[in-house]
Parts: sequence; C-alpha cells; structure tokens
Amino acid sequence: MTGEDVPQTIGVLIASYHRAPELARCLQGLAEQTRAPDDVIVVLREDDEETRQAVLRFPANVLKLRMVTVSQPGLIHARIAGCQACRTDVLAMTDDDAVPYPDWLERILRHFQADPSVGGVGGRDRCHDGEAFDDRKAEPVGKLQWFGRVIGNHHLGYGAAREVDTLKGANMSYRAKVFSRVKFDGRLRGSGSQPSEDLSFSTAVRHAGWKLIYDPAVLVDHYLGRRDEVRHYGGVMALKDAEGFRNFAFNEVMALWDKLPPARRLAFFLWSILVGTGVCPGLVQAIRFTPRLGRMSWHRFFVAQQGKLLAFRQLVAQASHNPERYSAQA
Repeated sequence: MTGEDVPQTIGVLIASYHRAPELARCLQGLAEQTRAPDDVIVVLREDDEETRQAVLRFPANVLKLRMVTVSQPGLIHARIAGCQACRTDVLAMTDDDAVPYPDWLERILRHFQADPSVGGVGGRDRCHDGEAFDDRKAEPVGKLQWFGRVIGNHHLGYGAAREVDTLKGANMSYRAKVFSRVKFDGRLRGSGSQPSEDLSFSTAVRHAGWKLIYDPAVLVDHYLGRRDEVRHYGGVMALKDAEGFRNFAFNEVMALWDKLPPARRLAFFLWSILVGTGVCPGLVQAIRFTPRLGRMSWHRFFVAQQGKLLAFRQLVAQASHNPERYSAQA
C-alpha cells in the first residue's frame, strides 16, 4: 500500500431538519471522540433557523463545524450537498438522532487504512424505541440475496468485522474517492427522507468494485427522533400514508435494479410481485398477513405493487432511451 492509499483525515456529515436537541446531543458525541474529526458538516435547509442556531450555539473551539444549506427538501439533496463539500479522505455519515460511541471515528479510519480496496465501512446502530435499547442479536447482516431480497439487520449485528453487500445510513462512511464515481440517486421518491437511499448508494459503491465492511464495534446509539413522515419500512403495519408507502416500494426497486445482471433482474421482478417481504408485500406475503391485518393486508399489497410497477415502467423507459448504458451495466 502506497502512502497515497492511506487516508489520514476523516470528516462527518449530518443532515438535520428541525431536530435541534437531537443534533446537539449528536455533536456532543462527536466532541468526545478519541480521534477528533477533522471536519464536521451539518447540512440544513435554508429556512431551518432552529438547526442553524443549534450549530451556532455549539462551542466553536470544540469541533470544526461547517454549515451547508440546501433549498430543496429531502435527505438525498442533503447527502449530495454534503459529499460535494467533503474536504477529508474519509467521510462518515450518521443521523442527527444518533450518538456515536467515543471510538467510532478511530475504528472507521482504521479499516480504511488497513485495506485500500475498502470503499465503505458501516456498523451497528443500537436502536432505542423511547423506552429501551434493542439488544437482540441477528445474523446475517447487510446481505443481498441472488434474487434481490435484502437482509438488513445492521442494528442487530454482532461478531467480527466482515464484508457485506449493503450499509445503513445511520452509520456508514466512505472513502472520498468514491464520490467521484458514485452519486446518490435522484430518481428516488419521498417528501422528507427517501427510503432506500442508503441501500442504493452502498450497493452502487460495491457494484463499482469497492469492498463494503460491516463492523459491529463501529457503534452508534440511535434514538427515535421526531419525524414528519411515517416509517413504512420499520415493520408490518397498517397504512397511514399510501403515497409514502408507494414511494417506499418504488425506491426499493430503483435501488437494486441497476446492480443486478439480466437473469437476476427477471428473478427479482417475479419475486417482488409473487412473494416480496412482510414489509413490502407480494402475493404470498399478502396471504400470509391476512389473518393478522384482514383487508388491510390486501390494501398494502396493492399499494406496494403500484409502486413497484411504476418503478419497472420507468426502468423500461430509461432502457429504451439509453440502451448503451444498460447493456454496459449488464
């Protein structure tokens, strides 16, 4: 490994919107790092004075803080702006409602320094539901099965560091070189956060030839922050926002399609419609959850399929307009 391949600096990117107390708690966690961040970028909306004041109130001599403002809503726009503002060799990303453990940055940087082929590093986000932390354990973590089913479990991972297929947005970091080749996908839909933006980006990094490492010891505490939209991807639940659920299903397809070869795309298409998951159901899952949810199970099925078919239709249109791109990806 040459000296040019060994990163020396590490920054942090936090996108925040109207969660000043949570942001202050996150910044305090960064101030207590055993390896101080070389740069901390807080991305906020132009009209979000609450967040601006939270940053200004934080002691200027404790962290190297910068604010980057965006005019458009949505996490993807914030991520893009933050990546464009990156000045360090590695950029770690976390949510404003998360608190990194003191050795978070130290452990992240160590992975990048050990292997120049590592493009992304993630870890466990120990989730707190308002009453207690979820300290269950699960295996595997961050896997993309051949037919397109994603196994997450990043919040439940344990054991040794290992190579994975996907990382989670609340606790992921990337070598800055990645940003010149991989971009956050502006096709994804959503009014606030765009579900699956982390899945889309991390799998694109892996598709570009980089390794992704998941290390459960790269740890953050993830609290239940205030949200404007319903998290339909958080479990099997009754629909409260059909458009949000439709967007979630749409994004899941868009996040994965470009990374699958043609034979696997066909399997993914059939599996998505016929089986799916409990969270984003196909026909089998709708039947499975009918005893529990009744007619709502079928309402979820039809809305999910609407989102998926919208995505498949858009992908077909894109392929017909730009066949060279899609034949090259295959």
